[in-house]
Amino acid sequence: MTKEIIKDEMGGPLVEESLLLGLAVVTISIVIAVILQATGWAQEVITGLVDMLENSWNNLNQLFVP
Repeated sequence: MTKEIIKDEMGGPLVEESLLLGLAVVTISIVIAVILQATGWAQEVITGLVDMLENSWNNLNQLFVP
């Protein structure tokens, strides 16, 4: 009797589509998170470089201005 209940092992198309959509949503979320993290890191590096250049320029100006 249990073989008759478990005999149909195939899932319906709705189950397959929902699993694929769920996998796509998870994948897109991970990609977006990685991109946002990378751009945030790059923004911090650029801001640090601009601050360093600005401080260097101000120090150089102080040498020449009486």
